[in-house]
Amino acid sequence: MDKNKTFFETYSLPISATLISLNFTLDSVEKTISGKSVFKFLSSLELEKTVREYWKKSLRVEPTLHWEAIRFLKSRIYEGRS
Repeated sequence: MDKNKTFFETYSLPISATLISLNFTLDSVEKTISGKSVFKFLSSLELEKTVREYWKKSLRVEPTLHWEAIRFLKSRIYEGRS
């Protein structure tokens, strides 16, 4: 990873799946000492706006894309890939 880049990090599978469904690219998944997975996305103004809309419950995501994103993220967690 480039040290000069800023990342949005979250432990939330639902937020991560939503971002992927809306075409944001997952940069990496890192395991913490406690075993939790941290999902990292390259930060941008558009991503920050989307996260705010997520918390306001004002986003709409196509359900099958969201389900596919959840399956993708779970595979990344359990395969141990970053």
